[in-house]
Amino acid sequence: MNRSQGPVLLHVWMIDPQTADRHVQLLDELFRGVADQPGFLSARILEATDRISIAALVEMRTAEDRERLEQLPQVRDVLQRLGAAANLVVRLYHDVAP
Repeated sequence: MNRSQGPVLLHVWMIDPQTADRHVQLLDELFRGVADQPGFLSARILEATDRISIAALVEMRTAEDRERLEQLPQVRDVLQRLGAAANLVVRLYHDVAP
């Protein structure tokens, strides 16, 4: 596997704590809507205790499944809406231990 690719995607947004609920709701609706996509394994929404950042952790079966998921119109729309409202950090990950 190319080390720049991976089936696990981590998005982190630095946000205004007052907008956290709206951001979490958008992500929750998105994940419920894409859970039946091929290769989808899991998705989690994480929130920092101080609510200044939230994270979305998405695990797909393969890097190709992840790439396909990222191209869905509903995914692109939500990521664009969230990205416009917060600072975004994106990282791709792969397993290094069983």
